[in-house]
Amino acid sequence: MKLLLLYRRRWALFYLPLMLLALAALWWSATSWKALPPTRVLIAAGSQQGSYAQLAQRYAEHLEQLGLGVEIVYSDTQKGSLERLRSGDNADIGFAHGIYAGSNNDVQALAVIGREPVWIFTHLPGLTSLSQAKGLKLAAGSADSSTRSAARTLLAHAGVRDNEVTFVNTSGLDAANALLDGKVDLFFEAAGEDAQAIRLLNQSNLVHLLGTERAGALSAQEPRLQSILLPQGAIELRGDVPSRDLILMGMQTHLLVRPDMHPALQRALIDAAMDIHQFPSFLQRHGQFPGFRGSDFPLSPHARALSLGSRPWLESLLPYRLAQWTELLLYAVLPVLLLSGFLLAWIPRLFDWRISAAMQNFYGELKFLETDIDKTVTEDPMSLRRLLAQLDNIEKQVTQLDLPTEFSERWYTLREHLAAARERLLTLRAR
Repeated sequence: MKLLLLYRRRWALFYLPLMLLALAALWWSATSWKALPPTRVLIAAGSQQGSYAQLAQRYAEHLEQLGLGVEIVYSDTQKGSLERLRSGDNADIGFAHGIYAGSNNDVQALAVIGREPVWIFTHLPGLTSLSQAKGLKLAAGSADSSTRSAARTLLAHAGVRDNEVTFVNTSGLDAANALLDGKVDLFFEAAGEDAQAIRLLNQSNLVHLLGTERAGALSAQEPRLQSILLPQGAIELRGDVPSRDLILMGMQTHLLVRPDMHPALQRALIDAAMDIHQFPSFLQRHGQFPGFRGSDFPLSPHARALSLGSRPWLESLLPYRLAQWTELLLYAVLPVLLLSGFLLAWIPRLFDWRISAAMQNFYGELKFLETDIDKTVTEDPMSLRRLLAQLDNIEKQVTQLDLPTEFSERWYTLREHLAAARERLLTLRAR
């Protein structure tokens, strides 16, 4: 038996590998399985003058209350912010209209957080339909903006091709002032009613708002554009603005994240969206947003689970950061430490069990030998020589048995029993 060799190398063969395995399990749990959420996030907010900049600031305030460091990064266009988010290195959170949604899953939506109409204003009194826009000059934002994409779709639906109009790369207040000055004929803007350009044009008597014809057919062909009823007098009741019911096309605004964002941070963002967007506003009912159905972007599985009422129980009892630490300790650190402690305590028992089994084996052989001695004395006295040889063989094995010092007392006790059996055999043989 090589018990002594194994015992002397127990740290290298048993204890050290077990502790390294426990450390590896703790490291894997803390970095992969139950990793803590990041402490710093980047929010892509488009232009600093855009509505998403203010929205990003509101989300930043909510996240900072949870102890997160938040940085807002800006781009010239909404699409630029979306590209930041898709690259994965320059942003973690973003906002985008559904018109940008494609077949790829580079980003996922946590919720639909609003719906913005596509406003169409003109200073031409005789222009009542987009089908009359041929040959006109249009302000519809930059070439890669969501407003430009929506404008092209609306024009195509009205039978107007891109080469039949002239697009001007201007938007916001500059485009609104250009319309009021007669420098452009049509103004397109996807924005809320509180945008500066929209407020300016709604208050002006020099322009009027256009609706969309056959809006239902357009929504069926392009689901990312949805029809919105703008009732008569909804903008200004006394001034009767608009003067009749209009159907506008709208685009949904999405709260977007990278697919690999930590689930706890996704839930924290949805909680922030609940606080920010639940209240009623223009053309929006109480509790309508955030919504989890009808998203143009793929919906995050964690957002879907939360919408169905599935939330880790610790997050319902503890603050955000404390809940994540408690989950790591409760589900990862504590089980690993308990299992490691059990195994470390079990290794000495393993040696004790193995040595006890070896001792019991020799005691069993000795018992059979003593039984044979009793039979030999009465039945076959000449067989004492054979029994003495068996005893010599047992003693030889016991003598060669390598045992740790801690078990020497058992070894000496066994030797004393063997010596007593030998003395008895020699006494019987001498008769």
